[in-house]
Order: sequence, then structure tokens, then C-alpha cells
Amino acid sequence: MQIRGKTVFVYDIEVFQNIFHCSAINTETKEIHKFEISPRKNQLSELISFFKQVNSPVSWNDNYTTNCSIDSDKIFCGYNNLHYDNPVINYIIEYEHVLAEKPVLVITNSIFNLSREITNSDENIEKWKRWKYQVWFDSFDILTMLYSNKLRVGLKEIQVTMQYKNVQEFVCDWSKPLPIEDFDSMIDYNINDIESTSALLDRCKKDIDLRLAIEDEYGVKVLSKDGVNIGMKILTHKYLEKTGLTWWDIKDLRSPQAYIPLKNVILPFIKYDSPILKSVLDEMKTQVVSPGRKGYEKNFVFGGLRYTVGVGGIHSKNDPEIIIPAEDEMLIDIDVASLYPSMLIEYGFYPKHLGPEFLEVYSQIRSERIEAKHNGDKIKDSTLKLALNGLSGNLQNEHNFCYSPFAVMQIRINGQLLLLMLAEKLVELGCRIVQANTDGLFVLLKKSIYDKVNNVCREWEQLTKLTLEEDRFEAMYQYAINDYIAVKEGYTDIRDRFLAGEQIIQKKKTGELYKSIEQIQDDYIKQKGMFITKVQLGKGLTPKIIPEAVIKYFVDGIPVEDTIKGCKDIKKFLMAEKTGKQWNIEYMKEDIQRTNRFYASTNGGYLWKWKQVGNAERQYQNMLAASGVTLLNKFDDKPIEDRKINYRYYLRECYKIIEDLKPRQLSLF
Repeated sequence: MQIRGKTVFVYDIEVFQNIFHCSAINTETKEIHKFEISPRKNQLSELISFFKQVNSPVSWNDNYTTNCSIDSDKIFCGYNNLHYDNPVINYIIEYEHVLAEKPVLVITNSIFNLSREITNSDENIEKWKRWKYQVWFDSFDILTMLYSNKLRVGLKEIQVTMQYKNVQEFVCDWSKPLPIEDFDSMIDYNINDIESTSALLDRCKKDIDLRLAIEDEYGVKVLSKDGVNIGMKILTHKYLEKTGLTWWDIKDLRSPQAYIPLKNVILPFIKYDSPILKSVLDEMKTQVVSPGRKGYEKNFVFGGLRYTVGVGGIHSKNDPEIIIPAEDEMLIDIDVASLYPSMLIEYGFYPKHLGPEFLEVYSQIRSERIEAKHNGDKIKDSTLKLALNGLSGNLQNEHNFCYSPFAVMQIRINGQLLLLMLAEKLVELGCRIVQANTDGLFVLLKKSIYDKVNNVCREWEQLTKLTLEEDRFEAMYQYAINDYIAVKEGYTDIRDRFLAGEQIIQKKKTGELYKSIEQIQDDYIKQKGMFITKVQLGKGLTPKIIPEAVIKYFVDGIPVEDTIKGCKDIKKFLMAEKTGKQWNIEYMKEDIQRTNRFYASTNGGYLWKWKQVGNAERQYQNMLAASGVTLLNKFDDKPIEDRKINYRYYLRECYKIIEDLKPRQLSLF
């Protein structure tokens, strides 16, 4: 891979008291470069020559100046390298001449001490920030590109969820010198890390292309930034342009507020006819909440549905249920388009310490996005969407210049109260609200009243200045509020036509022809939570054969046995567990790594985790009590027929879900 004409080198380091090792892979040639500093070899100078791209004299002052000319055909990439690997390499480069005069073990111990400062510092980086902000070489970080601070996951979980060929940990005592006989196995582990990171990089090509386009368009550096941070970068850039201010003028601005009376937040035109909803509104107006805490929450029943409202937003509490509209019924999903950004613009719910110019900038971004979407400019559309959506989380981030808990409450409280106003009017017409969640309602209704429902929606839009969007569904299989399958209207017809051999069936959005039943299902079957059939990067691994079998059972009438026993892809049966450092993992009476990928099998052992309790006693927990397992941390070519899969386990899990849903199949009337 090349970025702006530079070859990408993926690298990773390992640090012990008696050995430092760095591996780097050329993503174009796949050549691996290895650098070791240990009693058996000292490649300090080779390491520095490989990385160092600033060769002119540099004086790093208190501001850690980075105005250096980098002239190189290489750009380095890692996973968490900005916060760990880069500072270590920067330290080695800066003290090149000092370290070169020292014995090998002094060098490795010095690097080890820095590594320990970094890993133990949490948020306090005073002792090592000098090397964090130095720039001796060009680099970017896939971790910070993909995940915000709160959502970041380790490389082993990435290896699991990207279905990488080898999920490998290095089991040792990292606080002690590494036995020399383990040096080579540690290096093998290090190389596996860079190869898996390189594979991850290949999956991120679209993410990289988007960021490069943003850099060219807006003149901001975002290659190592996640979507939220990109959005804030663009928003900040435009705000500074508008106001003529500098970053130093705004970086410390905030609107903190220790206590917020909700009566000061609620829009004056919000009102209800229902006694239940009136009481909810009256009670909410008496509440005073404090930012950063869970705060106020109210549970109630309205129209046969249990609701929760409060500072966290609105959602319903749903039991397992199948909703299939009768011939004279409709099931529709009514969503508010861009709820939070729209409310901020229409009602002026913005950080007041930033002045009306902020609202002007934010509104302009929305206008530009609408125009880009209309013109088919996908890059600009995606970019400006990030700018709009990146704000809501930062309104409650006390470390961000947009921090305004009052604005957060304005958006959240009024958003749910406005949605309740719509729900009330629909219930009055005879509709059944199937579920409510943040910005939308699933609604079951008689076809005969659809025009009245539509009129209610249009009146609500006029009152609120917000826009509603509608999708229609053939069926909904709801296990819980965030766990459901919803089948869009038209699926059955298109599926049957395709299975009958009709070849010319076009996608609505693109006009492309459907080439498989899976493509049709991707467009027409909405999957949420436990029913998602595709592995999501960094979000854990559960057996995807289970939701796949349940979906095919309900939606297509295919017995779960046919799906499960007919599947030839072992990856769909896999699950994974990662444990904290307080646990040890035992399998077949041997201690193994803490992150493990496995499947339920009839000939495997149980997977146990244990920790020491007291002086001698071990506390054991079975990690999959319902079955023995076979580890598959490293993929092999064994045919699925020879793997002794415990099909009974997977079938039982399917039947549990089906049995919870089947007795609850209801219609409106």
C-alpha cells in the first residue's frame, strides 16, 4: 500500500528488561525487517537509520516543536503506535548518541523503564509527553482511526473479529527479564502482530481514502482520527474561519453547569391530552439533574407499552414477540431524520459560549451536506455527516471546547417529549406502538387509517419543524428493544421471484441486478443486536450460525437443522472469550492465553478460567458450561465433517430463541 506516494510500513515493538525487538513489514513487497537489542545482538544504529526521517539539527523545546521537514518515501503505521510505539522510538532516536555508548542491558533497561512509565501513566503523561509529541518520522495509527477513546479494543480482539488466521498471545511475566530461550518465540509473536495489523490495514482502504480526501478538501490532518474526531476537526476549522479566532482562543472555553432544572429546558409548546403523559411531563418539570450522573428516570405504561424516559432518552421495554400484519394492517417504522442535529439548528440548542456564529456554521454544514447528497458527492456527504454527528457526544465532554450540559439536556429531554407527542396522537387514532427508541417508533395500524396517520405526521412536522421518514415492513421478530429482525415490505415477493429463476431484479438505490439471495436479504432484512449475522470488527465474536438459522427459520421457513448441519463454514460456529489479567485460563489441564477462539465440540475439553483466592485455593469458572470446546486460535484445513461439532449445542441455542418468540405471535386485533 502507498499513501501519497509513500510506502506503508506496519510496525510493532516488544519491550523487556533484557531485550528490545521491533518488526516492520513492507506492505507492498511483504519483506519483514527485524531489529533486536539484546545480549545476543545490538541493532540500535540499524533501527535508528530505518526510522529516522529528520536529519537536520533539531531542538525540542517545551512546546515539543514539530515544524520539521520530513523527506522520506516511507510512512509508518501501527496499532496504538501513537500512544506507545512512537514515543519509545522517538526516545531512542533523540538519545541515539547517549545510548550508543551504553552496554546493551543498560539500553534495554532504559527503554523498559520508559515503557513502564507509558503503560502505567493512565491519563498523566507528564513524564513521557516529550516523546509523544516529537515527530522524527511520518506515521499514522489504525487504532485511533477506527475507535474513539471509550470504544478502543486490543489487537487480539481485532484478530478475533477480523477472523484472522492466528490469534496469538505471548504468555510470560512482562515485568521480568525474558529467558533467552524464549527470545525467538517472542519474535514470532511480534511478527504475527504486524502481519495481522497489515491485514487490518488492507480492510481500511475506504477509511484511508476518505481521510485523504478530507485532508485535501479542508487542509486538516485526520489520517489517525476516528469519525467523531474528524467531525469535530472540520467543525472547529469552519468555526475558526467564520470567527477569525484561533484554537488558542477557544480551547479552554466551556459552559459548565452543576445543576439543571428540567423546567428550564422543556419547550413551551409541549403538551399532552392523556392523564398519564400529563403526569409524566409535570413530574419531569419538578426535577433538577446533575450532568455526568444517571439522573432522572421515569417508568410508565401508555397504550399498552412500557416506556422509560429520562436524561438518557426514551425507549420502550419489550418482551419477545412476533408482529406480522394481517391483510388489512400495516407495520411502519417512523423515524425523525437527524434528530439531534435538526433540533440543535431549529431550536438553537447550541453551546451559548460560542456565540450565534457557531449555529450559523453548523447550519451551513447541514446545507452543504444536503447539496452534496443531492449532487451524488459521496465523499463530501460522508465528511459533513461526520461533522454534524460528531457534536452531540462532545456537548457532554468536559474536555471539549463545545462542552454544554444544558444544551445536551435541551436536545435529549425535548427529543423524547416530542416523540411522545407523536405517539399519543397515533394511539388516539387506534394505532399500536410496537416499540419506541430514541428517535423513532415502530407502529402497527389498520390500512384504513393510514391517511389519518399521515396527516398526524405532517401536522407534527409543522409543529416541531422536524422531518419524519417512513419504512414499511412485512414482519418483525422482536426479542428485546435492541434485538430484533425486521423484514422490509417487498422481500417475500423479490425472494420468490429470484428463487423462481427471474434474473432481472434490480436494486432500488443503484439499479444493479441482484446476484444472490444474500444480497436481497442484506437490503431487505434489518438485523439488530443478537440477530446480526456478520462479525463486527472489535465487537466480540458469537456463533453467527445461530442468528442465521433463526432468521431463515422465521423469514424463509427453513428448519434450523437444515441451516446448521448444512453449513460448511467453521467460522460461523466460532465464539471467543477474553479475560482480564486477574484470571488464568486452563484447557485440558494446561494454562493457555487469555484470548481464545473456539467452537462447541463433542470431543473437546472444558474451558476454565481461575484465579487465586487466599493462599492456596483456586476459584474456577466454566467459560461454556453447556459444552466442551475445541480451540481454533490458529486456522487449519481440517474438513468441517471431521471437527466433531456439537450440533446439539447450537440447535439448543436456536430453539431457546424460537420458543421465546413463537407463543407471542400477535396481531393488532
